[in-house]
Amino acid sequence: MIPGIDVSHWQGDIDWKKVKEAGVKFAFIKASEFPDKKITMYEDEKFKVNRAGAIENGIYWGAYHFFRTHVDPIHQAESFCKFVGEVDSLPLVLDLEVAGSKGSTLVRKVKSFVETCTSISGRKIIIYTSGGFWRPYMTYEKLTDVDWAVEYPLWMARYTSQWPGAIYPWSAWDFWQYSDHGRIPGIKASVDLNWFSGSLEDLRERFLPAGPQQIAAEKEEEIPEPIVVENNTPQSEPQGTGSAETTITEEIAEEEIAGSIESSEPISSPGQSTTSTTTNVNEDVNASSGNEPAVSINTNKNIPCLLSFFQYAFTAKKKEKKVDPQESQDWIDDLVYRDKKKR
Repeated sequence: MIPGIDVSHWQGDIDWKKVKEAGVKFAFIKASEFPDKKITMYEDEKFKVNRAGAIENGIYWGAYHFFRTHVDPIHQAESFCKFVGEVDSLPLVLDLEVAGSKGSTLVRKVKSFVETCTSISGRKIIIYTSGGFWRPYMTYEKLTDVDWAVEYPLWMARYTSQWPGAIYPWSAWDFWQYSDHGRIPGIKASVDLNWFSGSLEDLRERFLPAGPQQIAAEKEEEIPEPIVVENNTPQSEPQGTGSAETTITEEIAEEEIAGSIESSEPISSPGQSTTSTTTNVNEDVNASSGNEPAVSINTNKNIPCLLSFFQYAFTAKKKEKKVDPQESQDWIDDLVYRDKKKR
């Protein structure tokens, strides 16, 4: 398990040297979006400086585009790829969490974006979404609409202390965004925290371009301040507090669809003032206990504080999660039956 973050201009100025010292190995950085009711692409003003900071400190980076449905998906993909330029680290990312359509119409748009980005960059892009969005919007009409997505890596958002299950058609997730209220050295605001499911070598082999990779030599570092993760208590914040503009949380005890349409503040270029309505997905976090594990300072200088804390907090819980295939099939059958009954 490898720790990482995702950021945007909402995190302000970032001290990437301190972020590196905290143990962060990868970062997804917001690049662009087409704000609601706008046809001009918004380019995140911190993207280039954040990318440069990550590269300078040996942190693997990936660029993501916040997807909208009111602009042609091929135009979005081409504009996104042109702005990012050469992709010599992690693959491009589709950030899918709001919708102006659903079912086959939405699936067609998303697939067009994904295929165009993959064609331009020459690498399969990563799909970021949540179960609370994917199930009611992408599989609204039938599950087989999304069978093609299994060919692309999944970055899943689910805010819970439990080990999360996957989303159809994926058998497992590759990246997991488990909190939008993390605090780490080098970033003054809250930041989204992520896991990669595998070792650092797995990350390099699966998600970095083919050929020799320049890997920064590990240096003995001073022990940084412990990381404080505030993901057990739900907090209500304006859209954009999380770097992926995520307002996604999910029931730990139940796998219920929690997609809902809410009014939110769009992201716009500096100096612009707009008002719009977008679809945000909310999945309530139901923490299993009010007691958070104590965070102690790691005295082993060979293990970064962030990594040792993550291992302490989550590794044991990974083994507790078991999936019953029959129970999963029953859930899918029940979901399809309820959808048909509603129509």
